[in-house]
Amino acid sequence: MIISIPRERRRHETRVAATPETVKEYISLGFTVRVEKNAGKLSGFADEAYRQAGAEIIEDPAGLWQGADVIIKIWAPLPEEDSYLAPGQTIIANFQALENRERMAFFAARQTTCFALELIPRISRAQNMDILTSQSNLAGYKAVLTGVEALKKALPMMMTAAGTIPPAKVLILGAGVAGLQAIATAKRLGAQVFASDVRPGVREQVESLGGRFVEVENDETFEDTGGYAGETSAAYQKRQQKAIAEQLRKTDLVITTALIPGKPAPRLITAEMLSDMPEGAVIVDMAAAAGSNVEGSKDGQSICINGKTVIGDSNLAAGLPASASTLFARNVFNFLKTAYNPETKNLIFDFADEIIAQTCICKNGEQTGVLK
Repeated sequence: MIISIPRERRRHETRVAATPETVKEYISLGFTVRVEKNAGKLSGFADEAYRQAGAEIIEDPAGLWQGADVIIKIWAPLPEEDSYLAPGQTIIANFQALENRERMAFFAARQTTCFALELIPRISRAQNMDILTSQSNLAGYKAVLTGVEALKKALPMMMTAAGTIPPAKVLILGAGVAGLQAIATAKRLGAQVFASDVRPGVREQVESLGGRFVEVENDETFEDTGGYAGETSAAYQKRQQKAIAEQLRKTDLVITTALIPGKPAPRLITAEMLSDMPEGAVIVDMAAAAGSNVEGSKDGQSICINGKTVIGDSNLAAGLPASASTLFARNVFNFLKTAYNPETKNLIFDFADEIIAQTCICKNGEQTGVLK
């Protein structure tokens, strides 16, 4: 079987879906691996490293796709890559399937089999395949560093002969994987850290990392069966905005991480709330591409709203491409290894397996799984 690794063409994407390390492992299992020229350049992986691992470097994109049995990518193919698709090919990537249903129908019509890695079920044996966890962890870390760089003050308390600088106050909205890493990072940098989440059960995790949980009066449950935060009621949203507004008035840096799979991101901060924040405050909106947690936020842009700096960035993991590519590539390898047949040395996907069934979004010309 031939596995091909294209160069990512999505704007500002720096990651690659396979590293020389995973290429070597694919080849040890009996696969032929092709890598597009300069596919790993922005991640720090040179073509020569892939050659030494046993891969063939292909300069022509069409030639890379032609004859490939499996295509591994960070993101789903872009329209400019549609002409390369061939019936029977298997494509493995982050498809953002729930948000891009029309494109998913197109992939089905082209008779491809697609596995959307963002749909990996949250079960113990799938943890090492979970791209959302691996990439969100890095994104939460990078969000704090991005915010600190834009902030005009130091995070830790500093006691000097010239006087004492109090610690900056950081607020993390959403205590999922990204939020928890943001809490830990901001705390390690010496900030006073506060966090809020619609799931009261995460309070213990927040406090274990040194953060203070921002209480919102609530007797409802907003957590889906997969452990993700779900949509909240109008009554809760009103109480939540009041609690957040009070905290924002004394906050220097905010990281927003709240997402709802398949739906627009909840609006947590309005432009009016920004106006009450301290001068020089910075907000990093990690949900800017999904509707945004912050009113007026623009993905991929740093803008001023009511005198505050709002940085919209939904792809922060790409700011750490070497680390992010290493983890993503390992996630994909672990996923494919579950389908590997050592006797035939090829991939046989067992659709009775919940990991395969829930991740597959199209096969045999039909949409499947959550898109069915």
